[in-house]
Amino acid sequence: MALALTALAALTFLGSQLTGLESRVYDLFQRYQYIAQNAEVVLVTAPPDAETWTAEGFARLTNRLTALGANLIVLAHPLNLPAVPPQEQIMALAELERQASRNAGASEDLQRLSAQLAGFRRAYDDQQTLVAALAASNNVVLPLEAVSGGDYRPLPAACKATAVNNQSADSGNTSVAPALLQLRSPPAGLCGAARAQGIANFWPDDDGTVRRAGLLFATAGNTILPSLALAGRAATVNPPMPLVIADDLSLVLGNIRLPTDSNYSIYMRYYPASPGAPAFDEFTVTAVLADSFAADRIAGRTVVVGATGSGAPVHHTPVHPALSAGELTATALANLETGDYLLRADWLPYLEAALLLAVLLLVLLWIPTMPAIGTLLIGFVIAMMIFSIQAWFFVSEQIWLRLSAVSLYAAVAVWGAHALHRHAPQVAAAVPAAPRPSNAVNTGRFDPLDMEFSVLRQQPATDDTKERMYQIAFQHGRAEEFAKAERVLRYIASHDPDYKDVRSLLQKLSGRRQAKPARPAPASKPLPEATVPPKPRQAQPSQPKSMAYDDSANDISTERRTLGRYRIERKLGQGAMATVYLGTDPAISRKVAIKTVALAEEFDDAQLQDAKLQFRREAESAGRLNHPNIISIYDAGEDGDVSYLAMEYFDGVSLLKHAQPDDLLPATWVMELMALAADALDYAHRQNVVHRDVKPANLMYHAASDSLKVTDFGIARLTDSSRTKTGIILGTPSYMSPEQLTASGVTGQSDLYSLGVTMYQLLTGTAPFRADSIPKLMDKIVREKHRPVSELRSDIPPCVDSILAKALAKDPADRFATGRAMAMALRECAKRFGSPK
Repeated sequence: MALALTALAALTFLGSQLTGLESRVYDLFQRYQYIAQNAEVVLVTAPPDAETWTAEGFARLTNRLTALGANLIVLAHPLNLPAVPPQEQIMALAELERQASRNAGASEDLQRLSAQLAGFRRAYDDQQTLVAALAASNNVVLPLEAVSGGDYRPLPAACKATAVNNQSADSGNTSVAPALLQLRSPPAGLCGAARAQGIANFWPDDDGTVRRAGLLFATAGNTILPSLALAGRAATVNPPMPLVIADDLSLVLGNIRLPTDSNYSIYMRYYPASPGAPAFDEFTVTAVLADSFAADRIAGRTVVVGATGSGAPVHHTPVHPALSAGELTATALANLETGDYLLRADWLPYLEAALLLAVLLLVLLWIPTMPAIGTLLIGFVIAMMIFSIQAWFFVSEQIWLRLSAVSLYAAVAVWGAHALHRHAPQVAAAVPAAPRPSNAVNTGRFDPLDMEFSVLRQQPATDDTKERMYQIAFQHGRAEEFAKAERVLRYIASHDPDYKDVRSLLQKLSGRRQAKPARPAPASKPLPEATVPPKPRQAQPSQPKSMAYDDSANDISTERRTLGRYRIERKLGQGAMATVYLGTDPAISRKVAIKTVALAEEFDDAQLQDAKLQFRREAESAGRLNHPNIISIYDAGEDGDVSYLAMEYFDGVSLLKHAQPDDLLPATWVMELMALAADALDYAHRQNVVHRDVKPANLMYHAASDSLKVTDFGIARLTDSSRTKTGIILGTPSYMSPEQLTASGVTGQSDLYSLGVTMYQLLTGTAPFRADSIPKLMDKIVREKHRPVSELRSDIPPCVDSILAKALAKDPADRFATGRAMAMALRECAKRFGSPK
């Protein structure tokens, strides 16, 4: 009995950890459920910097979607609208301009006034165009955005037109939703012309995952507004019906009742999706605006317009680590349209507690009398039964029962109680009584504030995340954990130095910590000019090997330009981590290309020595290559914090110049150049060296001598198992092989795949796989088949498609066995071309 009660007390004490367990089980159910998405909801997307989010761009999209027969248009991304003064103020400014032009003639003040007035007029006209489009469509739902802090104008009355009727207020229920401090809304004219408005925000749980969707929110004056998804659901009802709060657990829309939790929220049902079968039909704005776009893809359906791609806000969800706001809105809207969402009623905690007590009684009364094997089996069966009940309620009854802790308790305590019952005399005799320590649980080891801060750092630095971090810093300060508070505040300052009073708080914290000085982390680490060696504080003649800089040009100065024993002439190029200079070896007056990497700027102290060792290994791997089509490595060394390689200087241009559609080389030239590159790679592979970053930028071509060199073996690694590890993803994603992306074994066939991608781009001016995000691009490279080049160019013989099909095979075993084999195939195919004109 003592063991069972102790286990029960431990479950109660570890409530926060069990909440995390329940959330993980919830996420597991979401990922592996098989619920089809039956709502007529489609997604239309555009990059966050697209013209779509301007007044003119969205007006054009609205007119197009209306013409295609969209049933409803829900905007899930705020429009980028410049501030426009009222028409009366614009007219007053126009009159002021006329008077000023008569009295003073042309002047600088008049020109500024005219330019400002012209901008106001353009913005006003654009907004009026959008107002006209919204009014003509009469089916657009606009977003209201909740913000924390900032100087925003009050919510216009026109934007409160979709306020919810609170009938439950008659029974004393006057505060039915969490209050919002501020709302950022479209101009009143747009709200008046739109069908409805709703609040577009989603708030994650404590672990940073969005599982719930709030449906109602209160503003100043207890005005209750719907969420964007709920406003869209209400707008689909015909004839229009007001949204009414009927009681504590439901909303009413005409004759439709929407059950909710007591806080008027729902747990969203996320629909399964895969690269080939997304949860929602998704089209780009460009495709929708095209004349060839079929109307039956949009007609009669609800369209959610959202931003996607680089820079768009994303949310962590149980099924996807980065779901866009548009996809979240579409999910919530589809849930409401089909009634397919989950609830958690107030009485469920009592049921869960009752089940836990039932298992406790089973442990105390029945299990100790059973044999050991039977006990273990019964414990497992009971745990699986409880887990199955939880899954059945989740999938079929749309109820989230938190029974994972009960299931875990059944599996552990049932067998443990039996074991203790059988061995109680031996345990009592062997272990003397001892007082329980007061600090049995070390709560400092897993600080929940540190864990929450760690989660928030992985999310975009929005106003919501900054506010939550600010509260974490405040709690650290109250606990006198000033170092932790300073760490959080410095992170906030690195993204928004003027956020609230962060600057002054950091000054106070530094004063509090003077008694125990510590090396403060910089608010944001400034990046040096790529890999140019850092500028010394004072360049003096007594420092023979330092590199001086010109402050005006931020480059190597004309007075001192040496690196090791080499004289620096000028900069040739710059990459992500390295800079290449033209230099001279004074011992033999030979021109060299010097590649520098400021390793100390790229790696912390714990990693710096390993990075230097890897750099020397790179020099070793590339330095032993001696081939007419490979850039030779002459020397390697260090100068201060800068590591460098002295290489053969080749006066050519990279083939990246000829990888654009308007500057392609003749196809037969491309075949010959790729054959030379394949020969070079074949030689390197026979030396157990893999390039890992073959692309047009790393192939140098000198037209006058018709010669080609493969360069930048700087990230190549020895493939000898005794010296290096394989499977580390390096290089440029568009040119990487499937095995590089999936961290499988990388061999010479990976280089041949990248050479195939390079050949494809040099022939067509485009890569074989393209996408608007890295995850989508990686999925295409791993799963999809490329489009044959013969479909893009009519002058290409079939042998080119055959070579590319073999080079771009997903399985390395299906590719060319060696670079020599690929070179022979390329030269044989080149014979089938006519002479270039």
